[in-house]
Amino acid sequence: MPERDHKAEMIRHAGELNEYQKTRLRITCQYIDKLLSDVADILHAATSPSPFPRYIVDISPAQIRVLEDYIRRFRTQLVRTITWQDMKPESPDIPATRAVLTNLAFVDIAVEELKPSYMRGSGTVPEDAVDELNGAVHELRSLITGMERYLKQELTTDLEKRLQRLEKAGLDVNLLRLIEQIVTRNGLVEFRPRIDTLAARLEDDGFELALFGRVSSGKSSLLNALLGTNVLPVGINPITAVPTKLRYGPELKAAVAYGDGRSEAISVKELSRLVTEQGNPGNLKNVVRALVEVPSPRLRQGVLLVDTPGLGSLATRGAAETLAYLPSCDLALLLIDAGTTLSDEDIGTLRLLYEAGIPALVLLSKADLLAEGDLHRAINYIHDHVKRALNLDVTVHPISAVPRYSILLDQFFERELLPRFEEARALREASVARKIGSLREAVIAAMESSLRREKVSAPQALEDLSELETQLRVITGEVGEQRTALDHAFRRFAESPDQVMDAVVQQAANWVRSTSNTQIPSLQLSEWIHDVTEKSVQQPLSRLKEIGQRAVASLQAIAKKMGRNDAPSQEDFDLLLRDLPRFELANLPETIGLSRWSMLGEGMLRSRIRSSLRESMGPHLRDELHLYGLALSQWAQQVVRKLEMLVNSHADAYRAQLDRAKGISGKVMDSRQMEADLELLLRGGLIKAATLIEAQQT
Repeated sequence: MPERDHKAEMIRHAGELNEYQKTRLRITCQYIDKLLSDVADILHAATSPSPFPRYIVDISPAQIRVLEDYIRRFRTQLVRTITWQDMKPESPDIPATRAVLTNLAFVDIAVEELKPSYMRGSGTVPEDAVDELNGAVHELRSLITGMERYLKQELTTDLEKRLQRLEKAGLDVNLLRLIEQIVTRNGLVEFRPRIDTLAARLEDDGFELALFGRVSSGKSSLLNALLGTNVLPVGINPITAVPTKLRYGPELKAAVAYGDGRSEAISVKELSRLVTEQGNPGNLKNVVRALVEVPSPRLRQGVLLVDTPGLGSLATRGAAETLAYLPSCDLALLLIDAGTTLSDEDIGTLRLLYEAGIPALVLLSKADLLAEGDLHRAINYIHDHVKRALNLDVTVHPISAVPRYSILLDQFFERELLPRFEEARALREASVARKIGSLREAVIAAMESSLRREKVSAPQALEDLSELETQLRVITGEVGEQRTALDHAFRRFAESPDQVMDAVVQQAANWVRSTSNTQIPSLQLSEWIHDVTEKSVQQPLSRLKEIGQRAVASLQAIAKKMGRNDAPSQEDFDLLLRDLPRFELANLPETIGLSRWSMLGEGMLRSRIRSSLRESMGPHLRDELHLYGLALSQWAQQVVRKLEMLVNSHADAYRAQLDRAKGISGKVMDSRQMEADLELLLRGGLIKAATLIEAQQT
């Protein structure tokens, strides 16, 4: 390095890029701004009165305003990105939706090339700049995602029309409609993801009911009897890794989703070929879930039934990570077979459900097998055992899938399930109403800040505001980088079966030395394979959980400093981690006999165990680990995508408020319109929102 450059590097400030990297940063931001200018030109050309138009006019003036507001926010973020390195913009010196999306794709490529890994050609990126540089990339990418989402979804499914449909369905969404109209008129695009999320929550008025129970506890028979149709295969052990969901549909049909992201419509008769151990041993076809639509009156109100895999040995471990294997549901039903005794697995499952905050009911299935006196004794035994083990008072409901005992099932559905469904819907609407109230307050604060240029909730130094911006940038970067990190981790795992084999062999050898046994039982080998597999993927999963919890905690702290009450909760994040795919072996390994091998050296003993495992499991274990890694990768992509939406829907609103506090919103404001809209919102907490909508329309 030349002496001058070396001296410059020696006096570099913390987090400062070198001059070549700064130049790369500035040029890239200028290029992005040029692409955004092209997008703006397309929007204006689409509404041009020219007799020789180039584009099909498929965007309304109101929608153009929203897109222009997104462009404004993007340019503000570009300025922030280069200001972070104490640089200033140089003095100034370009169907329509398809054209805009094409330019956005080029913008996305340019943003990607700002990542530290692409900066290597300009010199090593300082360690103390990596996190913020990643954050800057993902802040910009979140705006691209918002624009693309608006173009791809809201232009075809208008948010205002969705809210109108919800209103016709009997839901009170007048205040949310008013907020959407005011947000659109005043260019407050940072609030649109939150409005979309609340609308989606109201649209999803289903009640998800999950059934748990050991193999042969009668779950499939019960569901068939409940729906009055033989949909699910009975008498065949289901694959533990494949939950089956049943919802209402005008005609009987089914579909399955695979670990590689594919979905396939199938006939109901084909279900057993894909969701049972007999038809799909070891889930080698990598099915991650099945969905069946059934024209049953009991599903018409929105009840969704889930035939879950049994938790098996996971239920007895008690590890906190086991909670991730539970589905997201409103109510759980634990089936206990009247022909068997209460097991540790039943108690463990019930404990996990309550630890996860999932309300649960206990059902004594196959009650027709017991005489009346025996039935009462069985019910009392289960109640007392659960009370002693978990200190829970549970009501045990006897049921049967046998037709002549259908009155038990009918009474349970009418007396227990339907009231809970109505209660859950009321609670959901109340929760959304509270969040709409918080959104209203946040929009009011944003408008007041724009009109008065106040510094957040109280005067603050610019350094304090910059610190909040830095925190938001780091949060966004950490979350965004998880998509690639998890994909790499799980794909590496999928391609490294020998590491699992080596760890199992070592555990087996240690066990033989400590117990002096001359045989390794099949079930013991299976347990080790499951334990090693679970531990192999635990590090990236723990990292995801750590980053998600830290992101939510940071957003809560930032919101508090800014005087806001609309931060996400840890529960919002925890729910994202549900439905983690589980690893299950199609076939148990054979028992390994050692005899004289246990008397030989450590190396010979491990060699014998390894060769025996390879002979009994062979390529099957390799295939199953590969499919499990792919299923984990797909699950992780979905979780990170939802986490990004959760974080960005709040962080972008906070950034916009910081911009207004610093007087750099970049929006040409119609003060009179904003003042009138602010008055409407302020009055919105006192009088009926419907009256406000009529007032603002006139």
